[in-house]
Amino acid sequence: MLMTEMTLTRSALKPAYIYARFSSAEQAKGFSLERQLSTARSFIESKGWHLAGEMTDEGRSAFHGSNRDEGAALFEFEAKARSGHFSNGAVLVVENIDRLSRQGPKAAAQLIWALNERGVDVATYHDDQIYRADASDMLEIFGLIIKASLAHEESEKKAKRAKASWDKKYAAIEAGSKKAITKNVPAWLTVTEDGDIQENKRRVAVVREIFESYAEGIGLHTIMKRLNGRGEPAFSGRDNSKGWSKSAINHVLSHRAVLGEFQTQNGKHIPVAYYPQIITLDLFNRVEAMRSTKTRTGGSSKYQGNNLFAGIARCEHCEGPMGFVRDGGLTRYTTASGEKKVYERKANHAYLICDAARRGFGCDNKTHASYSTIEAATLKQLLWVAIDDEQPSNPKADATQDKIDAVLHSLDLKHRQISNMLDSMIDTPSKAMAARVVALEGETETLQAELESLQKEHALLTAAPSTFNDIEELRVLADLLTSDDEDIRRAARLRTNAALKRVIDHMTVNRNGDFVVMADDIAVWEFNKQGHRIGGQAL
Repeated sequence: MLMTEMTLTRSALKPAYIYARFSSAEQAKGFSLERQLSTARSFIESKGWHLAGEMTDEGRSAFHGSNRDEGAALFEFEAKARSGHFSNGAVLVVENIDRLSRQGPKAAAQLIWALNERGVDVATYHDDQIYRADASDMLEIFGLIIKASLAHEESEKKAKRAKASWDKKYAAIEAGSKKAITKNVPAWLTVTEDGDIQENKRRVAVVREIFESYAEGIGLHTIMKRLNGRGEPAFSGRDNSKGWSKSAINHVLSHRAVLGEFQTQNGKHIPVAYYPQIITLDLFNRVEAMRSTKTRTGGSSKYQGNNLFAGIARCEHCEGPMGFVRDGGLTRYTTASGEKKVYERKANHAYLICDAARRGFGCDNKTHASYSTIEAATLKQLLWVAIDDEQPSNPKADATQDKIDAVLHSLDLKHRQISNMLDSMIDTPSKAMAARVVALEGETETLQAELESLQKEHALLTAAPSTFNDIEELRVLADLLTSDDEDIRRAARLRTNAALKRVIDHMTVNRNGDFVVMADDIAVWEFNKQGHRIGGQAL
């Protein structure tokens, strides 16, 4: 909200105040506040009025009336009018009436009459109309009401017809129809002239490659580089496309249409096989499980995979992340005599350091914990672990299932209570019982929402590989972590990082360089800064 009063001078000219407004939706569509102001200034000049002030309400909707709420510029202007501030006459200049109110013709007319009664004329520069407080202009306001009413009614009719048409299409999908209701389908599909939805074989292969790569622990950046490196066309279809981006890949990974589901215009998912399913539910859930941990390889692709504990290792004291630093590179400096020299440091030392301490942000844990020592000690301990693959290895999923069972039991109880009350009300109507039914229905909706959230959480937990499978994968990848082939080494280290994020519950490093590793449901180990075991126990 902004209200600017111009410096007033003694003048016989009528003071004019500009009011400009746009909602957030209009702003997104490119509506210009400056355009409204500049056009209004020219209009005032053409009328010979004196510009006395400018008011703006940004991001406020006239449809909901928020531009007239306390704190808005228009609210302040109306308050001044009611106090008699404009009793000697003034004019409020707007683009058109709906800048003041879109709450129906009656509300707009009441606002204009209220301002008129307090000495304020309302002028609209869009159609060059001035609404004054005299009888001759009342006909214009009545005309405004009639026009607005007709426009409002016509808009409602169109909206209802459009909604009915879409509801019919959605109902057909729920009933099992596979015919396209629009040519706007996911980028890996096409629509035939007969309205059938078919796969684009090449693009489907790309989608599957994206999902499978991500599930193996390959990051968005590396997938993007691979696709662009071989010249794979992006799904935008534009000739001027700049290729694949991480956001485009992320959009594919989150698109439930790969499972065949359809999403309505208001965001509702219709859980039927409408589109051809190109990704299995198991693979989709595994990817969702990894995305939910916000897997991040970070930084330049040149260094991706260097740190197997990215997103895992934390400072014991401030609980912030431990950053990965590698010494090496060129140092340029000038001697006291003015001679310029270059010193090449060998890149033979990598360490973990508290990120907050490194930035001088509230932590004094400045230890440089040897990265190679931490990696060797942790992997050696994990690879020696014996896991019984027949034993339950997902207690988190089991705990979530217990919560699901409890919610289902409560839902069943609520439904039976509602059913019994409705049966009783047939014989003996009761307001108190009706109110209780409404309350129970509200409780049922809350439980249903909780159930959906728990079921999604359980799907993510069960989709993740078991601890046994993760340990087995670490053993397979161990020999590839130091491969001479850069691509093989990087891919192996990225997959190892993804597996470690599932196996290691937490890892902390203290000021002495000692570190603790807790492997989920396996054991907790304590190591000194040389990587020797100094404590721990099985879980």
